[in-house]
Amino acid sequence: MFSAWNRSLGAAGLALLLSAFANPAAADEVAGFYAGKQLTVYVGYSTGGGYDTYARALARYYADHVPGKPSIIVKNMPGGSSIKLANWMYSVAPKDGTAVATIARGAPVHDMLGGTGVRFDPLEFTWIGSMNNEVSVCVTAARSAVKTFAQLRQTEVVVGGQGKSSDSEVFARFAKNLLGARIKLISGYPGTKESIMAMERGEVDGNCGWSWTSAKKLRPDWVKPGGMNILMQMALVKHPDLPDVPLVTEFARNEAEKAQMELVFSRQTMGRPFMGAPGVPQDRVAALRTAFMTTLSSAPFKAFAGKAGLEINPVSGEDIQTLVERVRKTPKHVVEATRRNIDSN
Repeated sequence: MFSAWNRSLGAAGLALLLSAFANPAAADEVAGFYAGKQLTVYVGYSTGGGYDTYARALARYYADHVPGKPSIIVKNMPGGSSIKLANWMYSVAPKDGTAVATIARGAPVHDMLGGTGVRFDPLEFTWIGSMNNEVSVCVTAARSAVKTFAQLRQTEVVVGGQGKSSDSEVFARFAKNLLGARIKLISGYPGTKESIMAMERGEVDGNCGWSWTSAKKLRPDWVKPGGMNILMQMALVKHPDLPDVPLVTEFARNEAEKAQMELVFSRQTMGRPFMGAPGVPQDRVAALRTAFMTTLSSAPFKAFAGKAGLEINPVSGEDIQTLVERVRKTPKHVVEATRRNIDSN
């Protein structure tokens, strides 16, 4: 199911591009609306972080592909791991397509997994797309005797995390409780950089939720053969760099466990998501989606992203919308089981 769905991403993106030319009158109307206007890209985090970096990279080139070529500015609205911005987009932001936001990849299931403060319905947002289909990895240091996930079920490994709601801790607890991984979690490192330094110093043996893009940037020597042990990929689809590393879904024993995995790892497909407020006219939604995919495939943007070390593996707005709709329909008993598995130490 997961691989077939992944193969559909390219087809959906192509359909969006073709739709831009199918109705010239509608395109002219959208261009007339955006001409002379300002499009604001809101970021749910402070400046300098990953979400901000990706948003500002998009904003440099997005206007070239939005009909009417509006001016674009980026504004930061941090708070509650972007839940503050999501609430604002839902109830306050203009519903005309002049406000676009990037929020936490886990925001659409935040309340389902026990998160608080949610005053939005993710099904009503107009999802524009994601700049990256993220993959995290569960790894041990090269010195560790645990070199496969099967061995992790037999031998305890100490891993570092960055707080109860961080991917590294959520994913580690989930692997421990659902799949029987023998993980001892050391919590409270300020960030990924610090937890990886702890791994380097020997304070911990590994990390079970390290973004592959971050790993390549932070420790390029470790991603080479022999640099570290990659036990499994924690996402819904494999990363092209890691064709021989097992995917977490391969360890599911039944459909209920697969459903739990989709609920937890849907945030990986969301990667770097962008959306608009509820109620944006459909012709503008289509234009914003097409402009998004066109921007990410354009030569100037790809050159900039390459120099900046940003991995770009886009997911279309339609596919994000479909994914959100699917995970929001997860049966209550599966949601409750998932929450137990990510909450229990």
